[in-house]
Amino acid sequence: MNYLETVLYFNELRQKALEEELTPYGRTVADELKDAFNTMYESLVPEEKRFAIEAEIQKTEAEEQAAAEASRRFGVFHIRENGEDSYFVSELFQSLYSTANRYRMYERGELSSEPQDFASAFGETIPITMLEYLTLCNHPADDCRIQALIEYDLDAGTVSACESSDNAWWTYRLHDLSVAAFKAHRSDYRISAERQRIFADALEGKEIDPVDEDLDDDESEGLTVQM
Repeated sequence: MNYLETVLYFNELRQKALEEELTPYGRTVADELKDAFNTMYESLVPEEKRFAIEAEIQKTEAEEQAAAEASRRFGVFHIRENGEDSYFVSELFQSLYSTANRYRMYERGELSSEPQDFASAFGETIPITMLEYLTLCNHPADDCRIQALIEYDLDAGTVSACESSDNAWWTYRLHDLSVAAFKAHRSDYRISAERQRIFADALEGKEIDPVDEDLDDDESEGLTVQM
C-alpha cells in the first residue's frame, strides 16, 4: 500500500504553544491534523467515491497480505517432552540441521536462556493446534512455505523429520543427532555448507524404524553425548 507524505511548516512558538495545550488531553499536533484531514476528506470527497476508494484499499491490502504469507518460509514442529505436546511453527529454525545443535545444547544445559522445556529453546515461535499441525503435515510438498516437518519425542529418545518433496520421513535416535551436531559444530572455522554436509554424513545410515525400534533403558539413559 502506497502512502504519500505531506509536510507542513509552522512557527516554532505557535507549535510549542499548541502542544502545551494538547498535552493534558493526551493529544498531539499530529493527532489533530489527522482528525482534520479525515473531516475534510469526508466533507469534500463524495460518498460514492469514498466507497470505491475504500474497496480498492481493502483489495490492495488483501493482495499484499496474501503475497507476504506466500513468501513466508518456516519449519513445523511437534515436540513431546514429559508427556506434554507442543505444536508450533518457526521462521528461524527451518531444518533438522538448524535444530540439532539447539537440542544438544539444551540437553547439556548450555543454553544461556535456560529454557524450562525444549519447546521454549526455540525462542520466538507461533503456536498452533494439533489439528493445524496435522493439516500442515497432510501435503507438505504442496505448500512451498513449509521447509521441514520435525517431531522431537524426548520421551522416546527419537526425532523424525520430513524435508523432502516426496513426503518421506526419517527417524533417528537423539543420541545420534547429538553426535552429528557435535561433529558439525566442533570447529569454529567451517562455513555453513560444510557443517551441513558433515551433519548429513554423520547421520547417514543411522535411520531407524520408529515402529519396530524399541529403545532399551540403557540407550535411553545415554542420550547426551559427552565430548
